[in-house]
Amino acid sequence: MRRLCILSSALLLAGCQAMPADSARHPYGHQETGGGQAHSQLYPKAAAYSSLKVHSKAADGGRYYSKVPHSSDNRRNPQHAEAAQPNLWLALADQMQLDVPLDHPRVVAQRNWYLKHPAYMRSVSERARPFLYLIKEEIEKRNMPMELVLLPVVESTFDPKAYSRGHAAGLWQMLQGTGRNFGLHYDSWYDGRYDIMASTRAALDYLEYLHDFFDGDWSHALAAYNSGEGRVQKAIKANRRQGKPTDYWSLSLPKETQNYLPKLLALADILKHPGHYGMDVPEIPNRPQLAVVEVEGQVDLNMAADLAGVNRGQLRALNPAFKRTATSPARNAEILVPVRHAQSFELAMADLPEQDRKSFQRYQVRGGDNLGLIARRHGTSVDAIRQANNLRGTTIRVGQTLMVPNAARPAPATAEDGVYLVQAGDSLSAIASRFSVTISDLLRWNRLSDQHSLRAGQKLIVSVNSG
Repeated sequence: MRRLCILSSALLLAGCQAMPADSARHPYGHQETGGGQAHSQLYPKAAAYSSLKVHSKAADGGRYYSKVPHSSDNRRNPQHAEAAQPNLWLALADQMQLDVPLDHPRVVAQRNWYLKHPAYMRSVSERARPFLYLIKEEIEKRNMPMELVLLPVVESTFDPKAYSRGHAAGLWQMLQGTGRNFGLHYDSWYDGRYDIMASTRAALDYLEYLHDFFDGDWSHALAAYNSGEGRVQKAIKANRRQGKPTDYWSLSLPKETQNYLPKLLALADILKHPGHYGMDVPEIPNRPQLAVVEVEGQVDLNMAADLAGVNRGQLRALNPAFKRTATSPARNAEILVPVRHAQSFELAMADLPEQDRKSFQRYQVRGGDNLGLIARRHGTSVDAIRQANNLRGTTIRVGQTLMVPNAARPAPATAEDGVYLVQAGDSLSAIASRFSVTISDLLRWNRLSDQHSLRAGQKLIVSVNSG
């Protein structure tokens, strides 16, 4: 049975913009090692929101961090922040609780960079708009620090298709091995690192593991997310042997890892005190605008878009994990759709016969075949075959397996006034797909009480301009 979960935000996806120095995923990647050491928590999570704290000299390895007063320190009431704050960025900032060493040179440098490049935050916000609320909900479920919602900013600038020179991919820049260890699936149809829902869950699982690995120290956990727990643990042991402090700020780590936590904390500080810094924080609505519909078996994504009443390209942009024009035949799929289309899509999928869900058949290329011949033989087009198999050209090889779209069923004749005569075996979802309308449209135009109130011989309005 399919389930519908309202999760998150609108649909505007913008192109990727340059990041601050060293913010792309590096070649070190995530590493898996065993063990762990006990460390005091450098950034303790307070029970409630408080203004920035003064760190003690003993707690921070001999370094004082002074509190810089902000004019906005007392402007928020954390109670009912979501209801009171219409901008999601600011509502998230109200929930951020990690302490920030405001005068540390690395934090100052990153904060200055953000403030000098306001276009960067605007660009990131456009890419984050569809997914930010979704990630926020997942973090809340686990009672994890809300600062983690900023990791995709640091990792990928919220580009869901990001791919690094170190072979990390997606919003969270997961390596394939790390992703597999934390439940991500891969096959020729699907790459879980690009799945917004699945990759978020896997990344948070990994962060929870790192948090436990470093005995509750989020600074070490975040550093390890960037360069691997083995590297961070080695740096801690080296400092301990030399009698040096073992806090994150005292460790000898790669330059990118040294800047990694400051990037996150500097941005969190700006979002918590935009008035103090003069930052014009971009507006993102503080409400869910995407929904997840779980579908069983393999589903043609173009058909899914038509059933949902969503532009096909838009649906693909929201679901970049699918490599082809269909979901994987090996597992059920979660498909992100706009909230306003979710109910009609769920109804359409529930009503769609199993044989109508898949629009492909496997074909093994034989000697003498070419795409034109295969297309004619199966009543489809060369372009459709190329799209279904992600082919850039028309070259194919003997023995290659192609997914060939089935011949489109011709739409039954309709009256000139856009009225369709219901045939035996018709379903509302199939009719909606055939005429590129939604089930909700058909229900409303024909004043039907539900999707099962069809009968053979019934006249059905299938065009908005009809009767």
